[in-house]
Amino acid sequence: MLLFRLPKRIQPFHAKSVGIVMITLYIGFNFINFATVSIYPKVLLENGFDEESDIEKARNISRDLISGSVTVNLVRELRRNDERHITAASQLYRVAFSKNEKLLLSELGIEIGEKPIAVPNAFPYEKIIVIVAESFHRDYLHFYNSRIPAETTQFLDSLWAKYPHSDHYYTANKPTTQGLNSMFLSQLLYTDDQAFEDNATLFKVLARNGYDTVFLEATSQYYNDEFRAYKKRFGMNIYRAKEDLEKEGYIGSSGWGFHNDVMYEETIRILEQNRNKKLFLVTKTIDSHQPYPYCGLSKDDIPAAIHNQSNNVFLKGIYWENITLQKFFQDLENRKLLDDKTLIIVTSDHNPHPSQNNHYKRLGEGDLSLTLAPIPLLFVSPNLQPFYNFSSAAFASQIDFAPTLLGILGIPSPLEFSGKNMITVPEGRSYAVGFLGETIYYWSKDGQYKTDMYSEKDQNASEKALIHWVQDLYAKYFVGNAVLAIQ
Repeated sequence: MLLFRLPKRIQPFHAKSVGIVMITLYIGFNFINFATVSIYPKVLLENGFDEESDIEKARNISRDLISGSVTVNLVRELRRNDERHITAASQLYRVAFSKNEKLLLSELGIEIGEKPIAVPNAFPYEKIIVIVAESFHRDYLHFYNSRIPAETTQFLDSLWAKYPHSDHYYTANKPTTQGLNSMFLSQLLYTDDQAFEDNATLFKVLARNGYDTVFLEATSQYYNDEFRAYKKRFGMNIYRAKEDLEKEGYIGSSGWGFHNDVMYEETIRILEQNRNKKLFLVTKTIDSHQPYPYCGLSKDDIPAAIHNQSNNVFLKGIYWENITLQKFFQDLENRKLLDDKTLIIVTSDHNPHPSQNNHYKRLGEGDLSLTLAPIPLLFVSPNLQPFYNFSSAAFASQIDFAPTLLGILGIPSPLEFSGKNMITVPEGRSYAVGFLGETIYYWSKDGQYKTDMYSEKDQNASEKALIHWVQDLYAKYFVGNAVLAIQ
């Protein structure tokens, strides 16, 4: 309003001119502000901010936008030479670990320069099927969480009681693409630089060892441009999504995409078509997606202990996961697709977002409230020879998935992989690591902690060594084993 309080001594003509100029400037600056509000999210995405990671990375920036001009803040961000973020792959180099850093990391179970251990009980499964449920927490199972009615996961609990599984398997990154990146590239940090022609991925290693590799997902291939992005990043031979399922004649998709029953039916069909081939098939389902999971059952088909808790839709969604997986395993048996050369793995892309809604919170507390939390990991096969030394009490995260599977098959892991073979690590030396936003998470039998990658505030020597290790894992993926001597 002060712009229009002109001194009376200014002549009317000049006053009118000044007023027009001020109004024009006022409109112009506000137009820039409104335009900035529109393009600012795009700028964030172009600089690697994505979904939940945005919350971690952009919190302070968002606060600035509330207290200051959007335009000023955007210009500041664009002009700032921000050295906190990891440099482009072409500028990366590695620095050797000091003797003290190696000692501190060893106390955390991390051995620098340790060579992979051969697995004497390796077995070359010819069919490997990985079921990846959306946003599914370990503690959705009654096996782990007594607040889940026993009827909800009765079949899944029976599998957990019978087959090898991990009780401490953590999300390494999220949301979905970042979690899959940790699984298939064995990497904590996620950047566009990882999607290059000769990158090291689980799909590519298995393809070089004679497996046909297929990725099947329930959602549209156009979501996040996945039909191009996933093939480029993960390197599967065949990528199939909702549109391909529609061409096969499936109908009835809703919400995000096709439901579990359709996904498992198509998985069975692919297995039957490839009876005489080595096959690595990943089936990514969507029905447990938050905030409201899908349940394709009527009231009469849901146990009373679940249906009576009408204030919690999650229980119905979990029961649907249980029932559809039970039918899937029954179909495998009926069609003689589960033989001693077949391995079924059940896991999740990441844990749910703990602050989503009250339905989720009513399922329990503790690990359910963690930002990065435990998720299921189960191995099912008539032949469990490779799992003779597997410990369910060992700690691991998604970056350990690919090295463990390759170890089971007797295939060496690429040097670029960050994770470890869960079977060869002694239970007492096991650990899990995760990375979200700018925070590193660490878990072991001795406890858990988290530390910020860049703040350098109140960090002890062990945390600084862990930060060096995480940064080195990323650099190693691009520059190999070459390191600079420590100063």
